[in-house]
Amino acid sequence: MNAMKGDWITRISDQIEQRVRRTKGEQAHIICESGISPSGPIHLGNLREIMTVHLVVEELKARGWNAEHVHIWDDFDRLRKVPAGVDPSFATHIGQPLSDIPDPFGEYDSYALRYMTQFTRGLEALQVYPRYVRQSQAYREGRYTGKVKQALVHRGEIFDILAEYQTAIQETAEERLARRAAYYPYRVYCERCHKDDTQITSYNEETAFISYTCQSCQYSGGFSLDEKMEGKLVWKVDWPMRWNFYQVDFEPAGEDHSAPGSSFTVGLRILREIYQSPPIQYATYAFVGMDGRTKISSSVGTTATLASALNIIEPAILRWLYIRRANNQAFNIDFGQGLLRLYDEWDTLFKQINTGKANEQNKKMYERATRTSHGEVAHTLKPVPFSLLTSLVDVTHGNIKQVTRIVAQSLKEPVEFVEPAELEPRLTCALDWVNNYLPDDERTAIQASFDAGAYERLSESQRKELQMLVEKLDNYWTLAGLTELMYNIPKLARGLSVDTPPDDELKQAQRAFFVAVYTLICGSDTGPRIPTLLLSLGKEKVRSLLSPEVGAVSA
Repeated sequence: MNAMKGDWITRISDQIEQRVRRTKGEQAHIICESGISPSGPIHLGNLREIMTVHLVVEELKARGWNAEHVHIWDDFDRLRKVPAGVDPSFATHIGQPLSDIPDPFGEYDSYALRYMTQFTRGLEALQVYPRYVRQSQAYREGRYTGKVKQALVHRGEIFDILAEYQTAIQETAEERLARRAAYYPYRVYCERCHKDDTQITSYNEETAFISYTCQSCQYSGGFSLDEKMEGKLVWKVDWPMRWNFYQVDFEPAGEDHSAPGSSFTVGLRILREIYQSPPIQYATYAFVGMDGRTKISSSVGTTATLASALNIIEPAILRWLYIRRANNQAFNIDFGQGLLRLYDEWDTLFKQINTGKANEQNKKMYERATRTSHGEVAHTLKPVPFSLLTSLVDVTHGNIKQVTRIVAQSLKEPVEFVEPAELEPRLTCALDWVNNYLPDDERTAIQASFDAGAYERLSESQRKELQMLVEKLDNYWTLAGLTELMYNIPKLARGLSVDTPPDDELKQAQRAFFVAVYTLICGSDTGPRIPTLLLSLGKEKVRSLLSPEVGAVSA
């Protein structure tokens, strides 16, 4: 049954199976839950929660279980602070439900919907389609009314559970009893100002009538929970309540929820003692961050969000990043030069898969990355090296015609041309990375004209080799031809056969020749692969930068 013994997805799925067989039986409907508060741009750390649940549900489905991924949008949470880049006057909405606050940029129906929509689009690109639940709707439609009333009836017991895990408070027994009597695990949103800066003054269990006062606008009012639900349970009670309501079997959470006395510890107690439900299966996931020196630009969203990651990483490769790391292993996603290494690693896996050389573990990871029960996940089927594409985009300033022309020559079996669509989604990722993430000082600079001073500083042998290169361009003007020519010219300049194996002295000469080319073209001693660079610039431009005769005429 288990395709991959020991991998984290298999291990968690095994644990869920054991729990479900014990508590629900073989025909159970398995519920796996994730949850996010759309309080701002949703980052790659939040994605780990959803991906953990999604991958486990996919595994359970593959084993024949009726498994479902339920994703809770905590859009009934309060706004805690004004987001970066938003007018400070937006602070008037602090304390109001995210679902009720207007989008500060006027593009969506609400603040919450802005970030929910952006994230959901990214999940669709990853072929992740959970059943979404909006807490603002679930509460207000009365789905949780019975559970809320149950919590209010047992509010004293909930207070006792929470108090066990709180830092010791210096108070008398009378003070503690008074605090217990005044405790309600429910926050009302004021009916006048819609903020949660309220204090419940009484609750009638028979009528479910709740009375409150608002500290923000001094309004006093009340309503029956049977008639309206303008408020929500506090987080440490809301979480176990929905485990009970949705009959959740599994939910992961970040390390901050897993410490002794944390939300999860308290939640299990409330789940068992208040809602009379067995414990859920739980897993901790570790931090996911953004790494690499990049040209961060808030105007194009170059932050560690799902949308920004998908701008530069193929969907299947992004899935693979979450699949190949154990859930409790922290990692960073490199938006800088490390991204080129990531693509190289993926291309190595792709080659192993297509040549039948991949081991069982890599086969399973590739399968999980590229296909779900909803369909194929986008990835480039003609994996031209990402480093080549970004180099070409950089040097040609995004000239797709030139890029595809050179790519066609770079293939193992060169062709006359390659359609841009054959390189997608990688080509678009390369364009976005160069345009939005490549720092200016890492871009390839091209000299405007022949640098006579730099040419004069070259050795006699370097000048001779440059002359040979210019003279032979016409006959070697392909990627393979130029590659061969670059290594052969130092041999020919020394009267050696092109078949001469390079010794240390010849390698030094080849390197000096390469430096001469880079110096005259880029004004530096390094740059992109020279054959790629030359083809990107075109023969006329190359001759004008490498030859004093042509350069003088061009000037």
